[in-house]
Amino acid sequence: MEVEKVTREDLRGMQMGETKVFDLPNAQACDNGKSVAYQMQNLLRCKFSVSTDYTSNKLTITKNSI
Repeated sequence: MEVEKVTREDLRGMQMGETKVFDLPNAQACDNGKSVAYQMQNLLRCKFSVSTDYTSNKLTITKNSI
């Protein structure tokens, strides 16, 4: 399912160790999602690892404990 963007709520709702794949509309949405994840790390006291597939506009985000 394609979503428009990665939101703070998406990231808050993830469990530690959970990986989610976001199917985004374009490369700009991928970059924005990556940026939101890195900004939220300090607030949520976790580390996000992010992998970007620009060919298919997919962002894979894993939430890890510090």
